[in-house]
Formats: sequence, structure tokens, C-alpha cells
Amino acid sequence: MRTVQLMEYVHSIQYHRRGGNGRLTLTHVEIVQDHGWYIRKDADWKSRYTVACATEYLTRVSAEAGTFAITVWRGADRICTVGIDWNPPNR
Repeated sequence: MRTVQLMEYVHSIQYHRRGGNGRLTLTHVEIVQDHGWYIRKDADWKSRYTVACATEYLTRVSAEAGTFAITVWRGADRICTVGIDWNPPNR
């Protein structure tokens, strides 16, 4: 009998807020099981997908406006880092 290996796509998404002095402070960590970063191989796709995930998450946690550096990790491998100027939608 052949066993099929389960592919796990567990990622850690770290949200660092940039302070007035330029320092980055870790404010949120989200653990997700998601294969979206692998749908396409190019860096532009990974960046766009990360921004989409971050927009959904920051809206859900009612994050205050600010500049964030968002880094996606799969184990010890960094998948990508993007910066966004977060301006939450009107509630």
C-alpha cells in the first residue's frame, strides 16, 4: 500500500508596526494553513497575496492606521516581506 504525504502549508505572518522613530515593533502574529503563496512562483504574486491576507487580517483585528512591515515565514524560510501604509476602512 502506498501512503500519500500530506502537504502542510503552515505559515507565520508577522506584523511589525513602524514607530515614529523608525523602529519596527512586532504587534501581531497570525498562524495560517494556506497554500496561496505557491499558486504562482513570481515575487509579484507573493507580494500581492500577502497584501490581500494582511488587509483581511488588519481589518478583522481592527488595527489602527499606520505603516506595517509584514513578513511571511514557512518554518525557518522567509517567503516574502512587504510594507503597507494601513488606513482602515470606515467602520
